[in-house]
Amino acid sequence: MNHLFAIEALSSDHYARTRGTARTLTVDRIRECRHDDDLARCEAMLVQAKQGWLYGLDRAFTKAERGELLVEVRNRRQLIKLGRSAPKSKGPRLDPTRLPAEALIRLIQSHPDIEVVKRLRAERDRRGALQTITGPEP
Repeated sequence: MNHLFAIEALSSDHYARTRGTARTLTVDRIRECRHDDDLARCEAMLVQAKQGWLYGLDRAFTKAERGELLVEVRNRRQLIKLGRSAPKSKGPRLDPTRLPAEALIRLIQSHPDIEVVKRLRAERDRRGALQTITGPEP
């Protein structure tokens, strides 16, 4: 993109080529990227989109599209810094079915919210009922 921006030839072919090249940047491609240095360059280009190029990213993308891409680039960079390849899956903050038995018992004894404690006790009772049917886990 920097090479295309540097040419700054005043022609519709140049504009079409620049727009076409810029539009290859998509949210899906950003999510596939594994290189922080490439994402850093992409972030800089998106931030500096209206810095005086004759025909730059400000013409290829709307402000909303640039904002969406910028958010995705920054999120992707943060994930790479954390050592993750994908974001955490969405779900309830406290899912009693996913807690180990020790954590379940500890939370029942110490959690301040009585509604949460009731859900934890129900999960403990459900597990106890499963053990009587299937036997203890090996």
